[in-house]
Amino acid sequence: MTDLGLDAPIVEAVLRKETGLGQAEQFTRASSITGAGESWKSTIDNRAAMIKACMKLGFDAIPAMVDYSAVTKAYRPRFVGNGRYIDQWGRIMQPSVEAKTTYFVGGTIQTLEDLDKYEPPDAFHPDIFEMIRTVFKPIKTQDVVVMGLCHSGWHMAFQVRGGIDKMALDLHINPVFARKVLDKISKSCQGFAEAFIEAGADVLFVTDDYADNHGPFMSPKLFREYELPNLMKIIEIGRKHGVPVLKHTDGNVYPILDDIVNSGIRGLHPIEPDAMDLGDVKARYGNKICLLGNVDCRYVLPFGNEQDVRRDVRRCIDTAAKGGGFVLTSSNSIHANVIPENVYAMMDEARRYGKYR
Repeated sequence: MTDLGLDAPIVEAVLRKETGLGQAEQFTRASSITGAGESWKSTIDNRAAMIKACMKLGFDAIPAMVDYSAVTKAYRPRFVGNGRYIDQWGRIMQPSVEAKTTYFVGGTIQTLEDLDKYEPPDAFHPDIFEMIRTVFKPIKTQDVVVMGLCHSGWHMAFQVRGGIDKMALDLHINPVFARKVLDKISKSCQGFAEAFIEAGADVLFVTDDYADNHGPFMSPKLFREYELPNLMKIIEIGRKHGVPVLKHTDGNVYPILDDIVNSGIRGLHPIEPDAMDLGDVKARYGNKICLLGNVDCRYVLPFGNEQDVRRDVRRCIDTAAKGGGFVLTSSNSIHANVIPENVYAMMDEARRYGKYR
């Protein structure tokens, strides 16, 4: 059992206390704080609380998410109105205090001049690498797998660019510019992969999303030309250090699934319900890679009752566990709308029912 992460309300429910560490609150507070290092410390505290909650739930593998919010001690968010701020990647973020999170609404790379001035985070900056080691350290003392959640390029690139629509158009009408954006950001992502391994990651988990329920965000031809090489560079980094690489992507990736599987990944997550068929993917690829997923976090975990959750857990295990190579998780992450009691039901049913026979 594992998952990609827990949103702040779930962390608080599991720990049974207010953490006050949601990203929205973290950065909103930073706007009125003059001392340097507040965002740096808050990020570490936020990650530490999530890790503690994962431990309490009994996860076998613990997600360590650092690259999204890695900052130097001198970093201060630059607020641009309506509570929005520009983060360390150059994304324009909108806080939601109610949900205790933030979401991307725009990017700061609009022109080649913007790109020339742009510098993504450096994982080996002393402050950032200290953050990574600090986040990873408590996991390394436990008998669990340390999962370093990272990116290969596409996800951060389209957000810094200002949206999937803009990046998709660039690939067609301004491919030189698109290549430069992806190259600059993918090199930063590769640095994080190296840093995570140096800090003690047992597994790299690449989390760029490639599709919605209708299909990939780009054609298979463009995927192979622009993004697949970046994914393979992360895989090569893992291979060099003896660290397996898992791949997350939501949506229907059937048109590019052969490319993803043959890239050298060791596992695929989450084979999203209503977009792909877990049994079909198991039959086609179960002898090549492990599968991770696929408990429904869109409907069952947020809106179902205990029996609905237990039934869905059994569905996943019955479909994909035979012969080995299956790791039970949600179909994305334990997000803020999930009912906390359903998380416990999922964990309990996985332990009770999920024994290889």
